[in-house]
Amino acid sequence: MGDKSQIQIFKAMENPGFYPHPVHRIEKRETHISKVFLTGEYVYKIKKPLDLGFLDFSTLEKRRFYCDREISLNRRLAHDIYLEVVAITLKNGDYGLDKEGRTVEYAVRMRQLPDDRSLQRMIKAGEINKNNMIELGRKLARFYLQAPESEGLEAGDAWRNVLDACEENFRQTKSFRDTLLDRETWETVQGATISFLKTHRSHFIHRFNAGKFRDCHGDLRTGHVYFTDKGIQIIDCIEFNDRLRHIDVINDLAFLLMDLDFHGEQALGNCLLNEFLEQTDDTNAILMMAFYKCYRAFVRCKINCIFLASNDLQPGEREKARRHALKYLDLSCQYAIQFSRPRIWVLCGMPATGKSTIAGALARILEIEPIRSDLVRKELFGLKPHERGGVNFGEKIYAPSAGSLTYGKLLCLAQEEIENGKSVILDATFSRAKHREDLVRLAKDKGIKPVFIECTAAEETVKERLQKRRSAPSVSDARLEHFDELKARYEPFIGDENARHIMVDTTLPLDACIRRILIRAFGKENKNQAKGGKDV
Repeated sequence: MGDKSQIQIFKAMENPGFYPHPVHRIEKRETHISKVFLTGEYVYKIKKPLDLGFLDFSTLEKRRFYCDREISLNRRLAHDIYLEVVAITLKNGDYGLDKEGRTVEYAVRMRQLPDDRSLQRMIKAGEINKNNMIELGRKLARFYLQAPESEGLEAGDAWRNVLDACEENFRQTKSFRDTLLDRETWETVQGATISFLKTHRSHFIHRFNAGKFRDCHGDLRTGHVYFTDKGIQIIDCIEFNDRLRHIDVINDLAFLLMDLDFHGEQALGNCLLNEFLEQTDDTNAILMMAFYKCYRAFVRCKINCIFLASNDLQPGEREKARRHALKYLDLSCQYAIQFSRPRIWVLCGMPATGKSTIAGALARILEIEPIRSDLVRKELFGLKPHERGGVNFGEKIYAPSAGSLTYGKLLCLAQEEIENGKSVILDATFSRAKHREDLVRLAKDKGIKPVFIECTAAEETVKERLQKRRSAPSVSDARLEHFDELKARYEPFIGDENARHIMVDTTLPLDACIRRILIRAFGKENKNQAKGGKDV
């Protein structure tokens, strides 16, 4: 069946009398691969006769097959919404729905969900809150934990599928590179994406071997999530290409988180991600987040480009698709820059606030050996790690000149790692604003925005920790009797647009601290973070 025949069917479906149930109003919607008719109580979705490489609906038999697949797969996350496949017939020149005659098309029949209950609409109306995101995070966590692992795949195949999908995206948008899209931005995304895939192949294989590649949703975005009286309903998973659905769970979730970023709702995304990670204990997933967000944003860029190539768009639809294609490309580039550059992590704060504990936990996840100022200082002055460098602060190895020497050495070590393309963790008090400013200048010269993680704890807690150092060995020489002096010399942070500043209360459980730090550090920066506001 060709396009002309399908157009005739669509025209028949605009008539309320076409349907076997009362219809007072018909609303039409269209994507690049389907046509949808909303009749009030039911929705009818028809697949276009397309072969786009990543999907093939070119024959009636294939469209019937994928209609059945759509129903069975979507019933995993949507209860009593996907009802059945219905035949569209032709007899004596008249089209009918499940009537006698020759079957010329198939449609998926669904219950119609209220538009105003979609996550996308509720965001615009200001009706979504933290509790909604927690509920959604729990539902998705359960889904991913219960979803079957991808069978018939080898670890290398899982990586290859991601690479193939990315390369396909670039091939299919290449013709738009010099007409609609900005060539330099497109090439930045392409270069960063392919480089990451080839450099970090082991990350994908590790995720696959850990059972993180599962039968997911594949098209998880705000327009497909509904908050109804019967609970959360999630519709429109990918049924047309198993390769695009058998993916890393964080790849699946990244689509929704990217979509929230697109709508300016990073805080909601952070809340959702935090709940998901707490339920799944999959903190390492954050290391892949920016890459997968980049991939997902570029997919949406591609979809809008393909949509623009259609000849039957209205002027308003055409302008919206053009605007969205450019916005998604720009967002994709922001993510690409984020995952393609090394990072400077700075664990700072008063002594005994838990800097080294947090640094150690981050080091295990990021696979970076921390550079600890206490060790650097003692090495500079020929002391062993647990050898005391002086009873009084401000003297000997803690004299101002010694401090300048120590922080100068820290900067040199950080610069060396960055120039080798490696990220670095610095574990140091950084009590003086000048030392922070020096680091920010170094990072800015390298095109990097350092992440200052300022560790805090209640004063009594800090004193208790310092007191325990009397009997327990510690590389740090700070003791309880130094507390007042250390507090007096600690200069507060001032917001700097060239750095991220995250405050964390280390009396919280360690895994909660690490989870929240990583979410904010790897997330799209919001205004509060840019001003140096408190994140945790």
